[in-house]
This record gives sequence, structure tokens and C-alpha cells, in this order.
Amino acid sequence: MTEPGTSRPIVLRRVQLSTASWQLVCETTSATLSLSTTPADGIQETPLTDEAAAAAWAELKELGLSPAVGEVTRQWMGAVALLLTAPITITARATYNGVSTTSMLGLRAGRGLAAHQRHLSEREGQGTVITGSEDSMEITLFDEEHVWGATARLLPPLDVVRAGAKAAPLDSAPAVVVGAGADPATLAEPAAHLINDEDANITLGVVTAAEGQPARAWAGMWTVQDGCLYSVTTRSGDAPELRLTKVPAGHIANELLFAVVGAHDALALLERGENP
Repeated sequence: MTEPGTSRPIVLRRVQLSTASWQLVCETTSATLSLSTTPADGIQETPLTDEAAAAAWAELKELGLSPAVGEVTRQWMGAVALLLTAPITITARATYNGVSTTSMLGLRAGRGLAAHQRHLSEREGQGTVITGSEDSMEITLFDEEHVWGATARLLPPLDVVRAGAKAAPLDSAPAVVVGAGADPATLAEPAAHLINDEDANITLGVVTAAEGQPARAWAGMWTVQDGCLYSVTTRSGDAPELRLTKVPAGHIANELLFAVVGAHDALALLERGENP
């Protein structure tokens, strides 16, 4: 897969493996390198049975990720350590056509690693409930210059979602404003249609973490309805509100790239001993 106008691939390496195998890769990397991280980023936390562990190690050997039981190749250990210790982490969650996805992307030294999983989901009120998860993970390695391409391919396959970066007008007025405590079943139009009948939703988060410093976080949320993209924001105060503002295709890419640049700027300031 390549971006238009370039011969450099978005994905440098891709592997599909079971959640048990991914858990073993993360746990082994953490133990070998003495990393104080959560194995598998919370994807699977229960201990594996001896039978399941044996099957996972066999799968890793067949995929070329493990030379022997209890070992991970140096190349993949370095790649997984990139995700587990990344100073910049992107979390992407999306729902489309009854399928939800969770993606974790770590950025360090110009490289990135993404771990992606699919789930079955159902709408419940204004939210989405996960009803099951695939026993499969897609792990991809990419150059950070292609961070949007690497992220976009994991989001719903809609043009307004995956489009290249484009900013929204600064004076955009919300299409819908809803009180935070409103009942979705009693909303008037057009709020009822936009909130209750969305085609897809996307949530992105960027966390910047430097050793010895509090983490900095950014988050964005969008919904898609009838081919249009809406930015979802909240307003706190005495009368909290939920606002949906129509934005152009490319707004998701623009906001994510802006957040990643901001994360790098914050890390650079910290390295110079300054507060971001």
C-alpha cells in the first residue's frame, strides 16, 4: 500500500497473529528488557494455559517472530518495545457497520508500530457496546512520516474519514447542540437523526509521555451521517452541552497531525529543560 505520488510504502512490515501470540510477544519483550509496561496494552490480561501458550509459541515460530519457546527475535523485540515505551502514543477507536476497532500506535525516533483489533458491537443509547472480539491482531511497522496513512487504513473505509488533511473554517457554527443530560429517545430533528442514526464514529487520542513528567493528552471525536463528517465536542459549565459541527473531509487527518506535531514540540521543550 502506498500513498499517492510516492513510491515509499505506508506499511513497512505487516503480520497477523492471534491475541495469545501478541500477549506472549509483549510479555516476553517486557521481561527481557525489564520494561515497566502493561503487557499487550490490556488487549488480553488473563494468564494463558500451558496448551494455549504452546500453540502461541508454535504460531510465533511459524511466523518467524520466535526462534524458540520463550524467545522473540531481536528485530520484533525492538519493534514491540517501540510500542510499549513510545513517548507518543495514538489510540484510535471506531465503529462502522456493526464492527468496532481498537488501534494502538506508538511513535519513536521516526518509526511507528500499530496494533489493531476488530470487535463486534451494538448501539446502546448514545454509546456503543462491545459484544465480542476477534482472536486476531494486525501488527504493522511504518515510518512516522506516514503516520496518517498508517492510521487512516485502520479507520472505517469512508472517504470523509480517510481523506488527507484539511482544516475546518474557524467560524463554523454547530449543526446540533444537545444538553448533556438529554434523552436520545426524545430528541427533536435534526439532532435525533444525527445522534441516533450515525453511520460511523471515530475517537482519537494522543498521549505524550516523558520520563518523570506528567503525561499530556489530546482527544478528538467525530461522527459520520449521510456522507457528512461532524466533529463532536463538549462544553462544560453550569449547562454542559454536546455539540456536533459539520467539518470537511480531511478534518480528522488535520487534527491528528496537529496533535502529533504538538506532542513532538512538547518533548523537545522538555529535553531543553523547559515546560511545554
